[in-house]
Amino acid sequence: MLAEMLRMTRRAVLRGLAAAVAIGVALPAGVPAEQASRPSSAAAGGLDVGRYHACAVLTTGGVRCWGYGFDGSLGFASRESIGDDELPAAAGPADLGAGRTAVGLSAGFTHTCAVLDDRSVRCWGFGADGQLGYGNTNSIGDDETPGSAGAVNLGVGRSATAVTAGRAHSCAVLDDGSVRCWGFGFDGRLGYGNTSAIGDNEVPAAVGPVKLGAGRTARAITAGDSHTCALLDDGAVRCWGYAGNGQLGYGNPTTFSDTQTPDTAGPVQFPTGRTAVAISAGSYHTCALLDDGTVRCWGFGGNGRLGYGATFSVGDNELPVSLAPVALGAGRTAVAISAGADHTCAVLDNGAVRCWGAGRNGLLGYANANDVGDDESPGSVGPVDLGPGRRAVAISAGSNSTCARLDDASVRCWGDGANGLLGICDTDVVGDDETPASSDPVALGDLGLPGPACATPAAPTRPGGGSSSPLDFGPSLPPPPAAAPLTVRDDGLAAQRARARALRDCRSSVSRRMRAQQRRVRSRPPRVRAIAIRQIISRAGTARRACLERFARQPGRMTSVTARVTSRHAITLAFNAAGSDGTKPPPARRYLIKQSLRPLRTARDVHRAPSLCRGACTFDVSELGAPITLNVTDLRRRRTYHYAVAARDNVSGVRGPYSEVVSANTG
Repeated sequence: MLAEMLRMTRRAVLRGLAAAVAIGVALPAGVPAEQASRPSSAAAGGLDVGRYHACAVLTTGGVRCWGYGFDGSLGFASRESIGDDELPAAAGPADLGAGRTAVGLSAGFTHTCAVLDDRSVRCWGFGADGQLGYGNTNSIGDDETPGSAGAVNLGVGRSATAVTAGRAHSCAVLDDGSVRCWGFGFDGRLGYGNTSAIGDNEVPAAVGPVKLGAGRTARAITAGDSHTCALLDDGAVRCWGYAGNGQLGYGNPTTFSDTQTPDTAGPVQFPTGRTAVAISAGSYHTCALLDDGTVRCWGFGGNGRLGYGATFSVGDNELPVSLAPVALGAGRTAVAISAGADHTCAVLDNGAVRCWGAGRNGLLGYANANDVGDDESPGSVGPVDLGPGRRAVAISAGSNSTCARLDDASVRCWGDGANGLLGICDTDVVGDDETPASSDPVALGDLGLPGPACATPAAPTRPGGGSSSPLDFGPSLPPPPAAAPLTVRDDGLAAQRARARALRDCRSSVSRRMRAQQRRVRSRPPRVRAIAIRQIISRAGTARRACLERFARQPGRMTSVTARVTSRHAITLAFNAAGSDGTKPPPARRYLIKQSLRPLRTARDVHRAPSLCRGACTFDVSELGAPITLNVTDLRRRRTYHYAVAARDNVSGVRGPYSEVVSANTG
């Protein structure tokens, strides 16, 4: 029974929720993975939302992921998105290896990690900087399954009890309570007192455990954007990595652990006698659930994500203990906490959910886009509507969406639906002008919920027409006269404009982050600074490529290309406009046209041939397949010219496949 696995620290909470969660559907038993938000809950380890994707553990122990499939982050040996025009159930569970199931998982920015039933760890997705932990930078899951990669090497005889995936790094709590981290090491987020990447050319076992303090072990671990926090065996919290916004909670913005280890700083200070029972790291803020059910947050306060009715940061020049707890509502306490990129959500003692911070795209689930917590308390806005009689048993706040597992074991998500992130066979936003209860639950395929096909709206029926209707429309009206079919022209321009904005924003974010990181290392010793700058530039290059992977499109192949001599010194090229996004409109406006006096027999020949128009011949075309002509003049007489043409993406300039080579002799 699910209720038997929700063993809360405080027995009163268990008594209050037991009736709600005793539903006859059990999640996998054992110690789950990304459960730092609620360490004693199997449900918390079975659901996690990253930046562009989300994952859940099924009642069978299988794993289903949905959203953007960048470099295999969904684990289906593909880069296809899931949930945008199909249900997650249609993809089937990820292949974790023969006979293997998952007991918990964690979704990062572009990668995913899971703890399996044998307590091994498998990671898949984007492999830059070794964030998958396999001793290389290869991506896993884009054209192979996670099961084919084997287990992450955590050390001889060692197994994992928890795992977390951050922006570009991962960490695990092992069976002996030690912590190992791997991936991008800038700002000391791995906790080893340096900025070196781990896992790119060595395995995590090679570097030993993170130093947490004499005799101390970890119960839970959480990775944010560029920092990490551990909940220790004594209820204390230690954080390390980037501290620029106070997200480490030590009352200063000093990023200490790029030269020091976590044991050199004391624990985050809570009120006297209070300890933490859960911890969650967002992008630039951190929240802790204390043993009395109160919530404390620190770090960057933009949009009210800390929940203090203001937007100031906490932890940069004051301690989290200096402020009162987050006001969750009269008499209410929390049983779970989750920090996202710029918002935070909590499950309360009565199973209700409250969210605060940025309200963009319905992230908070209140049927509007208003921020909460910037000039009001989270308790003042009421709970998120999850459906009649429904309560939450787990919550996960991501970068662009939020998901909750409910007491009937269903999962509901709200926020930005781009690339199927909400898992409802759509890309619409949910929560900005409707409540999460108005949307369908995620179809995981294991609870008798909708099957693997997207629902098709039923044809409307008229009362009295042979089928019953629950509504009384009065006397039947005669059928209207037949109308001509309505044709809606989709020219693709709106989607192209949105893609262009997204690509600009993505590249700008990478540049801002690179400049900020370079400023932070200026005062370092020359050798340390040089190494750090190389890492920053390398990571920025990887991030820019990721922007292109996400927002660029490959144009369609050129067709009907001809070359016709029009004079002794001129040739006219003709071809049809290709789609900027494959075969979809709008048409590409820029073309790469290669011209050579030598035959173009190989791809290398085409690549090395001179380009006309400096590599981007631009034409004013408005329809896919429209004829395009280009007059090439000032050619030499009695020479054969060879041409190959490729379209360029209107947004990114990415080149599509070349046409067949055509030739013409000026005679």
